[in-house]
Parts: sequence; structure tokens; C-alpha cells
Amino acid sequence: MTTGKNILKAKRINFPQHYKELPLKDLTYKWDNVPVEEWTNYADEKGIPYKELFSDMDHQGLLNPVIVRDLKSNGVYRKYHCGGRRIIWAKRNGYDFISAYIVKDWISEEGRKEIDTIVADQWFRID
Repeated sequence: MTTGKNILKAKRINFPQHYKELPLKDLTYKWDNVPVEEWTNYADEKGIPYKELFSDMDHQGLLNPVIVRDLKSNGVYRKYHCGGRRIIWAKRNGYDFISAYIVKDWISEEGRKEIDTIVADQWFRID
């Protein structure tokens, strides 16, 4: 566990074997090229929905960890499927770390089934 840092910790951690608190500086996502402080203007221009999610996070915090993978095995993690807007919200709100599930095997059939189980657990209540 990370101590002494500003951590956005998820309220539901149902897969502790995959859980880690990751530095936001080591996470990449779809909108890496957009400065975080300008992201809402970009989202408004592109029609990216975020207001309801950001409002919900303002009131409830992070419900589920983001799902990430280390594509190049270099310690820089990329969000998997969804989570980019939660990462942006965390950065915009001054967090240094975020709750994440690290998926190591997203290629094999067994690994995909495990990921599907995690996604299904979050999907009906995805934040």
C-alpha cells in the first residue's frame, strides 16, 4: 500500500490479487496529447460525455479501480477499455495515485476470460 501520497482509492476492490495503487504520472490513455487542464474544453468540442461522471465522482469518489495493462513491459501502464475519464478527473483534482487492477495477460483465452470477469463485475455500475 502507498502511504503519504494523495491516493484516489476505489470503494469496491473485488479482485485484490490484481490491485495496486499506481502513480498517475505512469498512466496513459486515449487523450494523452490533451493537457489535463484543457480537457473539458476538448471534451465539450468533441461531444465526449463527462459531466455526469465527474459530478458523480465529486460526490462519491472512485467506485471501481481502473483496469490497466503494461503494453511494453516498461512500467508505464495504459488504461484497458475504459477509465480515461476517471484518470483525468483524478489528475484534475490533484491526486498522485489511483486504484487500479493490473491485467498481465490480455492475449490468451484464459487471460481474456479473467478480464471479462472483472469488466462484468463493474459494468452494470461502471463509474
